[in-house]
Amino acid sequence: MLTVLTTKPLHKKHNTGANMPTDKRVRDYCLRTNLDLILIGIIVAGYSYHGVDAELAADDNTTTDVHHVDPESQAEVAVHAVFFPWFAQLVGIAVYYVLSRYARAIPFTAMMFLIGLAIGVGVEVRTTDGVDSVVAESVSTWMQIPGELLLLIFLPGLLYVDSYSIDVHLFLKSFSQLFVFAFPMVLAGTALTALVAYYILPYEWSFDLCMTFGAILSATDPVAVSVLMNELGAPPRLRMHISGESLLNDGSAYVFFTIFRARFLYELVPDVGRNIGWGEGFALFFRLSLGGMCIGLAFGIGTVLMLYMLKYRLSGEDSVAQVVLTISVAYLTYFSSELAECSGIIGVVFLGLTVKAFGENLINNIHLMTHFWEITEILLNTLLFTLAGCVFGGMLVDSDKSSAVNEHIFEPRDWGSLFLLFFLMLAIRFFLIFAFYPLISVIGIGTSWQEAIFMSYSGLRGAVGLALALSLFSEVYEITTDTVYRDFAAKVFFLTGGIAMLTLIINAPTCGPLLKKLGLVTPTETRLKIISKYRLRMVQYSLTEYVSLLADERFYDLDFTVVREHVPFLRDITYEQMKAAIKRHKEQTPPRSYKHPNLANVLPYMTNDPPLDDENAEGEDRNAKKSRDNISGIRRRRMSLTNFPRLPSVRHSMRPSARGSIFDLRKSAETKMEANEERLIFIKALRAAYHLLIERGEVESRGFLPYSLFKSLDYAQDTAARGQPLADWEALCVASNSFASHVKMVLLRVKRIFRLRAITINEFHTELEHFGMSFLVQELLAFIKAHEIAEKAFKDLSQGDGKDDLTRAENTVLQESFDQVLLAEQALDEFDEKEVQQIKSHYACHIILSKAAAFYETLSRQGLMSEREAGELLEEMEAYILHTKECQDSSHAGEMSDRHKKAMIPDDDWSPLHLSSSNAKSVTENMREDADEV
Repeated sequence: MLTVLTTKPLHKKHNTGANMPTDKRVRDYCLRTNLDLILIGIIVAGYSYHGVDAELAADDNTTTDVHHVDPESQAEVAVHAVFFPWFAQLVGIAVYYVLSRYARAIPFTAMMFLIGLAIGVGVEVRTTDGVDSVVAESVSTWMQIPGELLLLIFLPGLLYVDSYSIDVHLFLKSFSQLFVFAFPMVLAGTALTALVAYYILPYEWSFDLCMTFGAILSATDPVAVSVLMNELGAPPRLRMHISGESLLNDGSAYVFFTIFRARFLYELVPDVGRNIGWGEGFALFFRLSLGGMCIGLAFGIGTVLMLYMLKYRLSGEDSVAQVVLTISVAYLTYFSSELAECSGIIGVVFLGLTVKAFGENLINNIHLMTHFWEITEILLNTLLFTLAGCVFGGMLVDSDKSSAVNEHIFEPRDWGSLFLLFFLMLAIRFFLIFAFYPLISVIGIGTSWQEAIFMSYSGLRGAVGLALALSLFSEVYEITTDTVYRDFAAKVFFLTGGIAMLTLIINAPTCGPLLKKLGLVTPTETRLKIISKYRLRMVQYSLTEYVSLLADERFYDLDFTVVREHVPFLRDITYEQMKAAIKRHKEQTPPRSYKHPNLANVLPYMTNDPPLDDENAEGEDRNAKKSRDNISGIRRRRMSLTNFPRLPSVRHSMRPSARGSIFDLRKSAETKMEANEERLIFIKALRAAYHLLIERGEVESRGFLPYSLFKSLDYAQDTAARGQPLADWEALCVASNSFASHVKMVLLRVKRIFRLRAITINEFHTELEHFGMSFLVQELLAFIKAHEIAEKAFKDLSQGDGKDDLTRAENTVLQESFDQVLLAEQALDEFDEKEVQQIKSHYACHIILSKAAAFYETLSRQGLMSEREAGELLEEMEAYILHTKECQDSSHAGEMSDRHKKAMIPDDDWSPLHLSSSNAKSVTENMREDADEV
């Protein structure tokens, strides 16, 4: 049912400024005056004033010894800084497209790190050569951001996504195991990594720096592995171990990082760091962890209360406010925890867990919330890995200039140390997992040795470790000019970035085969049986949809040979399957709306199957006299308007209506005003009908077809607002012949270029002509169907008060709709009948394939199929759809002549009910039978 037609307008009384609510008038005034632009102007003016004031102050203090930066130059650099993050996102989109189509095994974050490395090298080379640019300034600005600001930018959003996405029930059941993973094992891993750095790596670091380095590498990143496990359908227990461990690891690693970073910075500048002893260290540990937990719980409870107060589920504004609330609280929780000298990471983690546990059911629009945080995660991960790659690449360039990143050239021993550390980290990970295995296998939800092996191998490093290393690197360069310590910080970041890159490009792609080898996913034979059953259900569903199309007067003459070629899973349907599909279609269709599907072009191709007795044959035989003609579209449209008084044309709308017997000027003016409002409502109903066709898969959701359809409604709404009759057909002609037609030709040429297929000019014009004709026919079919849907919804609402007759204004609008459809059907009749049949048959194939794809998407959303399984099947459907779109054949293999089809019709009591030739009644007879039924 169309949701747009929910209320009737007040025709006699109109809202004016006098009776309009105050808040509505204020809101409309604010919208009319563009309050948002005014506020932006005030902010810009204030910023400009502040810059001028700073410049004047600098001129007054030119005699001081303080180094002064030109305000204009500083403002220009700040403006250029906006470029890099969005440039990184644009590059990320291109990378995603390539990887998702041609290299699925390569992790997205690893590729962004490598691209960032190339950008960093390029920026440093240009800077060394004295060449400056906006890109270089923007990248350099981000590469020199203070460490605390880096953590504040990236960590709250990333941590909230991880904590909110977790299964709270499993998290609580496995908390004892996760606690072992997070604290004893992280501390042991930090110590072992520190020993490796202290005794094996050739850098002569202090033990505090080694412990800081160990804490950085203790933070694991489950993003790539979690996606893989979801795709393959790994068991929930293993997914909880991976994601839960990473979630708590981040908090504990940050606590240890904070303690040992303070000790290391004390070596550099005693006023900056702190000489934390054992007793103070334990106290600091509990303050950071427990304090962060309490702050996170407090903010979480407050967030849940606010979510409860924003309870208008039908209000889009409340839903948006809830989303804004979550991201605001995430960053405020981190900031408040750090301000209170507690762990911001642990605070955000417990915030997310609290909101997930108690506030998820209070969210008005869960899809909006989920999609927003998915977008946030992609934005932050893309920017973080690109920035880390830039810093990493900047270190590789030899430069005579003193820069924050390019003072250090890494020697072969550094690269050797990186690969040695990679294997040692893997060995440490295996040692820790199996050292604690006797404990973790008997507590919580338990674990198996296969899961222990996979957890040992899948301990990737990523976002949090890179953010901590960047923070330390930036902080050291900020507080000291000692080249020794700067070199230490550079080496720490180099090794951290290298380990993250190696785990992402080596461990992540090989986790899938290891998962299958260990038997941690459902056995292939079992899954194949399940997928085969799902395929059978999909075939049944698609066959029922095919039958419903055959019952639609737009598609009554579908060519089955086209369907058989482009919809392979309907190629071998049997007589019994077709009868079962017709039965399902009849059960799913309201009795008053049911029409017999026309099988004249289908049954001849099923004669190899023996006809089966139908249990409903007698009932069908009794109802045979009620079957309808598959008459032409125009005659059907005329018959559909017999339910309300017709007006000869729009030009005669001044004739008295069904409810009025006295004609006067006042009543005519009121009718005209009422018709204007009804016309605008009908256009909204048409818009909703187009959206409904898109949801059903009958119209593409993207491309020039929906563009033309919706653009025509924009034009029609403009003319209707001026009191003109409904003219969306003329508007559709204008929209179809606009610049879109030229763009279509260009895109068609570009498509051929990308596919490296050389074609002649004649072939191109032939293809363009076929493309244009297919487009117009599909456009006409969608136009006619949308008007049918909108008319039904319009009449149902207008007659909802129990009265069967319509007002004169309502009749006027419906008559205008009929006239528009009449023009469209006349345009459709101008095409060659055979060509239209072929185009409609291909169009029907597209609809069937789209609905089959939607069937698989539903199974994936319901958790019945893994993402990878559904993805493979959806790619198969996309290939079929693409083949259907590109087909220009006017005939297909196995096509029969009309005489041959007639001879091949099965001779039983069931088949004639579904043949167009058997429905030889006149329109008058059909109308008489309708009256008898009533």
